[in-house]
Amino acid sequence: MGNSAADDNINKRVQKLVTFSPQLYRLAELKAHHLGLSFTEYLRHLLANAVEESGVIPMVDEETEYRIGESLAAYSRGEYVEVDPVDKRALNKILGIE
Repeated sequence: MGNSAADDNINKRVQKLVTFSPQLYRLAELKAHHLGLSFTEYLRHLLANAVEESGVIPMVDEETEYRIGESLAAYSRGEYVEVDPVDKRALNKILGIE
């Protein structure tokens, strides 16, 4: 059984290098952590929401969709940790940075 062109497009990924200021990156990572998401999952979620508002919905693989849903459900249940982003020691501990 061969793959169709549509099947091939579903499995393709695009990678881009994006530069952030250190402060923006730390704050975005903290927000992602509060939501129970990895930084990349958080960015995908933000982008999907922005694109969805325009009426064009991107395809997200099932695993990513599941993980985002689980993370948002955990957030809704109050399963998150709040850390003052100014407290670098606490922030680094939460993010697993030595």
